[in-house]
Amino acid sequence: MRTNKLLLAALLLLCSALPLAAQINDAYVIPASANLPGANNTQWATRFSLFNPHDYPLTISVSLVPTGGGTPLEELIDVPANATAFSDNLLSDLYDVGGGGALLVVAYAEDNPDVDDTTSALSFLVNSETYNNAPSGTYGQTIPGALTGLFDVDTDGITAIAHGIRNGGTTGFRTNFGALNLGGCSVTLFADIYDADGNTIAQAQPLSIPALAHAQGNLPVNVDAGTVEFYVDDPCANDDNNYAIVFPYTSTIDSKSGDPSYQSPLLIATPSQLFSTVGASSTNATKAKSVVKTLDMSYARKVRAKSERRGTAHLTRTAKGLQITK
Repeated sequence: MRTNKLLLAALLLLCSALPLAAQINDAYVIPASANLPGANNTQWATRFSLFNPHDYPLTISVSLVPTGGGTPLEELIDVPANATAFSDNLLSDLYDVGGGGALLVVAYAEDNPDVDDTTSALSFLVNSETYNNAPSGTYGQTIPGALTGLFDVDTDGITAIAHGIRNGGTTGFRTNFGALNLGGCSVTLFADIYDADGNTIAQAQPLSIPALAHAQGNLPVNVDAGTVEFYVDDPCANDDNNYAIVFPYTSTIDSKSGDPSYQSPLLIATPSQLFSTVGASSTNATKAKSVVKTLDMSYARKVRAKSERRGTAHLTRTAKGLQITK
């Protein structure tokens, strides 16, 4: 394995990182969302909600980065003070599109000129659930907003771990793995796969992800209670304008019921490596990336500059609350 005492390190880092990971932020990524037909006349959709915890309104940008690449679609949502805005099928309600992708969700200072330009003043909460609306009811997986992603492994040596993975064989489960690439160049996400005893059963399984794109593939080997270690090869790692932040995930589906479960892999790094701001304003991308793992405003604005800005959504008062509509 690339990291020594891999599972022990993961558990220790999980305990130490939770207080930081639990803090709210002004920028998040939802690595997967969908508006797609499923088996047995079902439909996959993404339920989405934004909560503004402040006593003033907040304008929040929500950009859809399509599966396979293409121009991101940006919509603004004006969330009233102390209120929640929601959608039961975001890709349909907000963008009027089918298919899949990932979401970049940011409160930019320029959209909130009457709000202090600080993370705390622009902070909000976001959550999503991608679910299947079956005749027997709904079932799905919660996909929370992520703050941290992977850089090129040769730049910082950091990998990410998902464990307890079940796929194929007699397990009755199938696992997909995917990621969002926010960089300006195509990258390769690699997966090393280990069985429950730590034996390597597959190495460097590749998933190519185009520039500014979401991609997903099937786990290529059978495993039960296994571990997947992710790492990234980014050919533009030393390019200040195009280097990638990659947000991987796994999704495991019960083949009998169709019920899915989602994992955000844990980055094998200390909280100080992930959340330090030292070097964030450096013009040298490699220096900045070696200590900053979170999605920051300057990086988000680079993505925004490549997006189609489509305007501001409507909030319609319903019995459930403020529903996001076009």
